[in-house]
Amino acid sequence: MGLFRRSKPLHERLAEEGGVVDPSPRQPLYTGVIPETGIHGLPREREYDAVAGIELLLSHATHRPPNATLDAVLARADRVMREVAARRDRFQIETPWTSLTRLIHDYFAIRFDAPLAELELPFWNAAVRTNPMPGAREALRELHRQRLPMGVVSNSSFGQHVIRHELAKHELADHLAVVVVSAEYAVRKPSPLLFEAAAALLGIDARDIWFVGDRLDTDVAGAHLAGMTTVWYAPPSDSDAGQADVVVSGWPALLEWFL
Repeated sequence: MGLFRRSKPLHERLAEEGGVVDPSPRQPLYTGVIPETGIHGLPREREYDAVAGIELLLSHATHRPPNATLDAVLARADRVMREVAARRDRFQIETPWTSLTRLIHDYFAIRFDAPLAELELPFWNAAVRTNPMPGAREALRELHRQRLPMGVVSNSSFGQHVIRHELAKHELADHLAVVVVSAEYAVRKPSPLLFEAAAALLGIDARDIWFVGDRLDTDVAGAHLAGMTTVWYAPPSDSDAGQADVVVSGWPALLEWFL
């Protein structure tokens, strides 16, 4: 089934308005992912409660030395974030949550009653709160109705099962064929390696994929390097579209390109 808007093929409309796109009759859509705890379709304005997350982990401690106070563990976590996690974008290398957490807690020789991999999702549930962006659920449902294959590519230290769990809580996961998370691939967006892996899992040539993201430096730049058509999900006030082929200001505006 082709992607059309009213009676005019989408690639003709883009050509008229200055965009560039391969005129394939069927182009799947990849929804980009907001880094760390936000998912494209979920807002950046999330709540992250580090204290609640660390308290949850400490409740599972079987060995906790006296110096491993909550304040001390939080201070160690802050240092790890500043010296390791904050530098990931610069090097485009991912550090999984389990590795970051070991850097924090092994310093105190804390031991837990379960492997960290099993505590990852409980930590997320304790520490993170998100809400879906207006129109996201309806847009994904309609794009699925149009038989567009869809997936997610996420820059996140959390694993794929955590990201899919969060999407499912907001009824955003049902129509996603694949969820690719940097924590499981070593590299981060904008590395084209991550986009190429996602395209292969979806079974679609990268040139036939539309990638939607809200960051020019990671989403748009990386998808462009991988040969995808890029859609920048941007606030109306932003004017410099960089390498984006299309700019939209919300899910309803995005749908207009496909209906």
